Amino acid sequence: MAALQRLSINTNMLEGELPAELTRLPNLLGIVAFDNLFSGTVPPDFSRNLSIVSMSNNKFSGGLPPGLCNTPRLRATRSPGQFRPVTVPWSALQDLSLSLNRLAGTIPPDLGALPLLKLDLSHNMLSGHIPLTLGNATSMLRLDLSGNHLDGGVPVELTKLAHMWHLNLSHNNLTGEVPALLGKMASLQDLDLSGNPGLCGDIAGLSSCHSDSIRGGSRSRRYRARLVLVVVTLVSAAALLPSVAAVSFVLLARRRRQAGQDSGPDTTASGAGGAMALTVSIWGKDAAFSFGDILAATEHFNEAYCIGKGSFGSVYRADLPGPGGRSLAVKRLDASETGDACWGVSEKNFENEVRALTRVRHHNIVRLHGFSAMGGHMYLAYELVERGSLGKVLYRPGRSCELFDWAARVRAIGGLAQALAYLHHDCSPPMIHRDVTVNNVLLDPDYEPRVSNFGTARFLAPGRFDCTSVAGSYGYMAPELAYLRVTTKCDVYSFGVVTLEILMGRHPGSLISSMHSRLLDTSGSLLLKDALDQRLDSPEGQVGAQVVSAFLVALSCVREDPEGRPTMRSVAPGALGVKAFGAEQAAHRDQDMNINDNGNNSQR
Repeated sequence: MAALQRLSINTNMLEGELPAELTRLPNLLGIVAFDNLFSGTVPPDFSRNLSIVSMSNNKFSGGLPPGLCNTPRLRATRSPGQFRPVTVPWSALQDLSLSLNRLAGTIPPDLGALPLLKLDLSHNMLSGHIPLTLGNATSMLRLDLSGNHLDGGVPVELTKLAHMWHLNLSHNNLTGEVPALLGKMASLQDLDLSGNPGLCGDIAGLSSCHSDSIRGGSRSRRYRARLVLVVVTLVSAAALLPSVAAVSFVLLARRRRQAGQDSGPDTTASGAGGAMALTVSIWGKDAAFSFGDILAATEHFNEAYCIGKGSFGSVYRADLPGPGGRSLAVKRLDASETGDACWGVSEKNFENEVRALTRVRHHNIVRLHGFSAMGGHMYLAYELVERGSLGKVLYRPGRSCELFDWAARVRAIGGLAQALAYLHHDCSPPMIHRDVTVNNVLLDPDYEPRVSNFGTARFLAPGRFDCTSVAGSYGYMAPELAYLRVTTKCDVYSFGVVTLEILMGRHPGSLISSMHSRLLDTSGSLLLKDALDQRLDSPEGQVGAQVVSAFLVALSCVREDPEGRPTMRSVAPGALGVKAFGAEQAAHRDQDMNINDNGNNSQR
């Protein structure tokens, strides 16, 4: 138990008191125990490493334990010419969700000293004033104190939370004038002050403080965004060995629970399934960072950090500080633009993407480090692949394409084939990428390919082949997608197009159209050496034979009839040794070869 890093016991109807020993485990990073029947008090002590406490919708009573916010300690750090004291939080707590319990008493002022991203104490019996010190939790993104018995005013200190996008203070006993700055916060997308008849101010939905009467029940603007950021490491006893580390991503179920009748008919509260800390353990090297770190590294996704745009969103570079820092490529998707009828709603689309990616472990597939969904956007944090897209390298002006020589191109084709073979044949259920293009294949400094952009990926459920909307890029989509028939052979077709494009140095659309239209015949056939990228010298020797073999395989992959295309397992060099890319060397050393209308070849 001492090695346990994540404890998830939610939605099990568990009763009794939660053992205090659990929250004191030295390596525990997260405890998720929402939707149970736990009673008694919240355990009094928490591990310093604990970053997630999600225990909403239970029967906890009493006050908030002091162990949640132990007094910060002071540490002297050296700066040029002097020492200065720096306050260091005793706790690593970033997500505290205790909504829908029976907690009473006041909110501890020391909560403001924690590195909180999310604080949800809604629908309890808390009383007293909102602590002014909450304004010191400058990383706060979501604050929900609704459905309590809080009194006093809305502290102006809350306007210091420059990153906060959700603030819910509804259904309390708050009075007085609401700070005008609260309504001007650029980050605040979801503000709810309803159910506080004594509030007034120059904010939409509130009565003016200068009117003759202050009407209760006013409701401020709502946008109802949801926030989920979960990446938690699960380490078994075997994984504790220094040479082994594991990364597990757990997407917690989102739940919305109807509050009690005393909170008003429109009041709902999240079941606190969304945790906010992002902790990563990769290949034995630990790195911990929060979504706030990503926001800081990109200056809230300033366009200066944008390194690419696509149909599914923009990509930003985030260079995280510190000795454990790393460079990330963070894709920001607009939730309103990612919907696909295959998943029903955009949120489900995103969940499928994340669940699929968490199961992918292949050196030719871009690794996902974390994800979140907030404020109408969805975010995917990938490893940064420095060289950029295959298309960028292939079409870079000048003679730089010579660095991407025939040997490098053959390696890129082979790596792409292995990645797709893994998705189709080693994942259960099989995965279909659906959008394999030169822009969705990245190259590392050694020109090793990494397949990216699973924004349109889907599981191939047994017996289910059809989808109700087309996903993919024109010029790379298989013909059968016009009839919404999605199988692994769609990826095979796209692989063929990309392979031909790599070898030809241009999009092979006219060649493929000629094949499908049977415009090529023996008299008008294409000479292979003339089809290859003319910016490079003709390939020779073993590499030349591999180029010929790859070209022939690509032609078989773009056949109009899906049944006539090979599988990626039969294509991938890793599956069949050198057979796919080199065993036919003797037969194809002479590149004076014709391509006829069926994708076959003949020697001249």
